[in-house]
Amino acid sequence: RNVAEAAGAGQVSEVLRFLRDGEDPSRFWPVRPEIISSSVTRPTGLEAALWGGRQLIELLDRRGLIRNADTRRHLACLAKDIGNSDLVAYLSPDGAPPCEYGAAFASVKARSLPQ
Repeated sequence: RNVAEAAGAGQVSEVLRFLRDGEDPSRFWPVRPEIISSSVTRPTGLEAALWGGRQLIELLDRRGLIRNADTRRHLACLAKDIGNSDLVAYLSPDGAPPCEYGAAFASVKARSLPQ
């Protein structure tokens, strides 16, 4: 239904289609609970791509969509929280950033709570 759902499901061609249609992967998007998790229903497209795999993160990075160091650090910390050391290494080649354990994932979960 949107770039975050496609990213979370690892659907590269759909992510490309949504990007071509102008969807912003830095925006928060509604994601059905079965795509990532019942506790992750409002990630950014970039965050969702962490569950979609390294190929998606590299694609988004090559397109310049990981726009600044803060976003890269947040994504690396989130990758660390979800146990994806390969993505931590990719996002922070000079060594993992200092992260408060669980804080990045907690922020994504908190955003997903009913308002």
